[in-house]
Amino acid sequence: MKPIATGLALFLLALPHGAIAQGAPESVPLYGRILTFTLPADMVRANDQDNGTNRLIEYTPRGETVANWTRLVTIQAYRGLGASPLPTAQIARQAFYPAACKVGPIYQDNGEKALAGGVMRSLILNGCASLPPGAYPEALAGAGEQDFILIFRDADTIYTLNYAVRGKTFAGKAPPVALGKAEALLKDVFGEIKLAPAQP
Repeated sequence: MKPIATGLALFLLALPHGAIAQGAPESVPLYGRILTFTLPADMVRANDQDNGTNRLIEYTPRGETVANWTRLVTIQAYRGLGASPLPTAQIARQAFYPAACKVGPIYQDNGEKALAGGVMRSLILNGCASLPPGAYPEALAGAGEQDFILIFRDADTIYTLNYAVRGKTFAGKAPPVALGKAEALLKDVFGEIKLAPAQP
């Protein structure tokens, strides 16, 4: 898939390290673990739901909503899903493959690696060059979108930290897909990311 020369996603991928202004550190409890990272300075919490099995938190740029965002940070935790016999790659594909996308679907999985403390980690890239109406709730029809999704898995729970960009600027064209640049982008966006056991 050939990257486009302009557009929001390409702009973000081309930023030099440290170019995204970081705000205050976030420390989010998620079913026995604490996820810590630094949120971009202009983003605020726009949604926070927890039904005891699934935790969903969303951050948008100040002045935007979960319906009209140009950038979105999403945290989710799925209690019990880590104990599934299915491999993480299969769970991720079922959850994140953009099946509704008809123009320029993106899906890349860079595999899974072991971290300390019995945690596994994957990085998934997905997106769509032109979102169709109703692709998912609050989809911005016609916009291009790309997501950078970190998946953490322990023996009980799957946790995700997702950074997404979308906009009309690359509508109808595939946003750039670059696993090699994705790790650097996430470091610029979030600083050091840790998922540690909660203190008793």
